[in-house]
Amino acid sequence: MSDKTKPFRPGEAVDALGEREGDFVLPLCLPKPSLLIGEDLAMIVLDTIHGQRVGLPLSPQGAADLHAVLEEALRLLQARNGGSLQ
Repeated sequence: MSDKTKPFRPGEAVDALGEREGDFVLPLCLPKPSLLIGEDLAMIVLDTIHGQRVGLPLSPQGAADLHAVLEEALRLLQARNGGSLQ
C-alpha cells in the first residue's frame, strides 16, 4: 500500500458487523498495523489485502494488555526455536 492513503477516521468508519448475527472473520491484513491511542479509546487500524481499512476499538488498558499477551506469546514461540526476544 502507498503512504498516500487517507487517515483512518473512526467517525466515518462503517460498522462491519452491522446488525447481523454470528461470527465475523477479519479479512487478511497487511503487516504493520497502526495504533492510535487517546485518553479514553485506543484503535488498532489494519489495512486489508483489498485496500480497505478496519479499525478495532480497545480501551487503553486493553491495548496494554494485548501488548503484554503478544509479547509473551512471541517470547514463547522464539524460545522453542532457541532464539530470544529483545
